[in-house]
Amino acid sequence: MKKFIIGVVVGSILSLSSVVVASDSVQAYLFEVYFTINGRNTAIEKDYSVLNYNGSTYVPVRFIAEQLGASVDYNAINKEIAINQFSSNMKILTDSNYPNVRYSLLDLYLDGGYTGSYGLLSVDKIKESTITEHEIDFSLSFYDANEKLIGTALGSQLPSSSDYKQTITTGEIKVVHAGGVGDFSNYSSVKFNVTKYK
Repeated sequence: MKKFIIGVVVGSILSLSSVVVASDSVQAYLFEVYFTINGRNTAIEKDYSVLNYNGSTYVPVRFIAEQLGASVDYNAINKEIAINQFSSNMKILTDSNYPNVRYSLLDLYLDGGYTGSYGLLSVDKIKESTITEHEIDFSLSFYDANEKLIGTALGSQLPSSSDYKQTITTGEIKVVHAGGVGDFSNYSSVKFNVTKYK
């Protein structure tokens, strides 16, 4: 009788655990579809699949983002997908000495006597170069309406968290931070300078 009761208990536990596992699963169908992106027919690569689940279409984020000119990165530790793109209304800044490095200022914030900023940084491929990983430092010079320098912010492609890679890859668009002492919030123009390119 004891063995029977133990068997019933174990069987019940297994049944309940399979119900819990089943509740985390979904039934989706592969969905054959063709993409037209910005008026151009775009074939989906064979490594990607499109799914239909409950009448909604789920597409591979990397395929769509890269077709739209965005950069996609995945951080497995934080379970975070980062999509970055230079939109058409962004002002793109370059350094004449490094025309393949592009920057766009997204926002400024004040923290006491310190001005911080964040923006997007990217590195385009140079034809003769085989290097794909770069280390970049930069400065942002902020000017008032009379073109007088009101402050300089120093920045780097290095992330604020060690969970992210320490370099920027050719073709990648990365969120970067810069900052300096002073209040630059009333700036009229900004100049971007590459201070280290490796």
